[in-house]
Formats: sequence, C-alpha cells, structure tokens
Amino acid sequence: MSDDVLEKATIELRASINAAHAKFAVQVAELERRDIPAAYHGLTMAAWLRHHCRMDSTEASGTAKTARTLKHMPTVVTEAVNGRVPYRSVQLLAQARDRNPDAFVSHEPVFADVSTYLTSRDLRKGISHWEQQVHYQQALKDVHDVDRLRSLHLAQTYQGIGEIRGTLNPELFHTITTAVDAHTDPTFLDASDRRTPTQRRADALGDICRYFLDHNDTIRTSGGEKPHITVTIDHDLLTGGREGLAELGDAPVDPETIRRLSCDASIVRMVLDQDSMPIDVGRRTRTIPPALRRALDYRDQGCVWKGCTAPVSWCDAHHVIHWAQGGETTLDNLILLCRTHHTRIHKLHPHDNPRNYLRDTRAKHETRPPDT
Repeated sequence: MSDDVLEKATIELRASINAAHAKFAVQVAELERRDIPAAYHGLTMAAWLRHHCRMDSTEASGTAKTARTLKHMPTVVTEAVNGRVPYRSVQLLAQARDRNPDAFVSHEPVFADVSTYLTSRDLRKGISHWEQQVHYQQALKDVHDVDRLRSLHLAQTYQGIGEIRGTLNPELFHTITTAVDAHTDPTFLDASDRRTPTQRRADALGDICRYFLDHNDTIRTSGGEKPHITVTIDHDLLTGGREGLAELGDAPVDPETIRRLSCDASIVRMVLDQDSMPIDVGRRTRTIPPALRRALDYRDQGCVWKGCTAPVSWCDAHHVIHWAQGGETTLDNLILLCRTHHTRIHKLHPHDNPRNYLRDTRAKHETRPPDT
C-alpha cells in the first residue's frame, strides 16, 4: 500500500466510523420509539444498552439521551450518517438543542453545515457564543452551574498510592495547566529524561506544591509550624546498616527516597521504647542552614546535571556524601539538583560515577552518593 493510498484509506475509515456511530444512534432511537427494551425485556433504553451492548452507565445514558434528540435534527443526522460529522459533534448539537429547543430549529441547517468542518472543540465554542446570543441569562446560569461542579477528591489506596480525581471550572483548570505546562517545558528537560509526559506532569504538580510550602510565609500553621510532610525512618535504615522500608504517612517507601528528602530538610531525633512509644524527642535542626543555601544558589546558579537548565527555585540541595554516612554539610559537599535529577542521582548504580553526569563546580562530585 502506497503512502497516498494509506492516507486516503485512513480518512475513509474515520468517515465510516463517524457514520457507524450516527447509524447506531438512529437505531437506538428507533428501538426506543418501538418500546422494544421495555416491552420485551422490562428495561429502560440505557439499561438495555448496558446489558446488550456492554456499555458503562455514563456512555449508555448519554447515547440514549442523544438518540432521543435526533428526530429534532434531521439535517445534522443526514450529514452524520454519511460520515461527515463526528459523533462527538452530534452529541454537542443534541445538548445544545435540548437547552434551547425553539431557537435551535431555525439554526439547525447552519449547525449541520459548520459541523462538517469544525473540530468538536471549535464547535463547542461556536455553540457557546450562539447560546449567549439567543438566551444570555440561561448561558450565564450554565456557567454558574459549571462553577458549582468544581470538586477535588484525594484518596490513598491500601498500597499507599495516592489518587487524585476532580472537576475544575475553566479558571482553575487553566491556572493549573499553565503552571504544570510551564514546569514541564521541554526547554528545561535534557535528552536523558526518560519520564513519560504523564509522569512529568505528576512530578510537576508535586514540585509546585512543595515550592508553595517552602516559600510562602503567610500560610497558616499547624501546631506552630508550617504544613509539612513527615517521614519516619530507623537510624540503621537511614545509614544503610540494614535493609527495610521507611514510612511516608502510612505508606512504605524506598529508604533512598528518604535519604533524598533528608538531604535538605528539618530533622528531629526521636527515641522510641520497645512499644514504639517516644521517650525522648530532640530539637528540630535544619540539615542545610539558610546562609549556606544562599551561597550554594550563588555558586551553582541552578541544577548542575549536564544539559539541565532548571533554575535555582526548582532545585534541592544534595549532599554528595550523605550526612547520615558522615558527609559534611559544607559547600564542598553540596550541589544543586532539580527534583528529577536529585531522584535520579540517588538511584545511580553503585559503580556509576556521578561526575559523568554533572557539570563542573567546586563540589567533590567524584564521591558517589550512598548505595545502601
């Protein structure tokens, strides 16, 4: 198959899929008109679709609702069954018709025409502008209804994996996507970054939240302290004296993750008895004093991983020789690394020399990070 033939065949296949979707909706409308689901099976149309077509609840109810509206959009249906209108556009037009049935009648031929060449995104914008003209108060109410739908759910699985699910109004969505996109700008990524786009976005969201906690002096405190994450690790695990997992909240984590976090953190020594009850708690100490961090920022000017241009504000201070293994908290034993490369350097193979990956500073790169 030549390139031209393949290209043409792919376009024709897409049109066939569009047509099949539309024809399916037309047949669903006819099934319901004849009352077949209820008369023969005692089911609603949506329930029939779930049972016989293995649709999930959302898809089934949406298909049934769209099908009921098709009889009011004959011109759109004609274009759709010929494959010229994507099914998503059919759904958008059906929803627009249901919201403004009287006004839609005279505009249906125009919508049928523009939907043959507009993307569903552009069609949605066009529908929004049209609704503002024909019924501004209703359009305003719809905007307010969308705003009230905003929500965010945070949950943790039994494995300790965090799940985030939410619905955002346009303002919140664009604020978050702008921040995440800026933090995943390819300009700041080097060729060795093997993270997937979804992994980069997840890391970016965490970095943005960490930056807020680290740099905002106006947020409320809890117990006299700013909000913070608390990790727990046995001293022998931290120093590599024995194998085992640390704890972050209720979730088990790799000890190397805790070593990375503790490179630049506040540390509290806590002595526990045999029943894991605290019997002595030391003072909170900062592993890297603010003055030393300022000197490090001035020297390194950003992430020192070769090819990375992440600025100082995105970086952690990294102990070349970890302080838990006797490394000094001095300028000669510290370098700046962005969160991605800080994670990576803690995962280097024992025989890998970090110097191969870092641009030159006065820090002693040749000493690799702890391997246990």
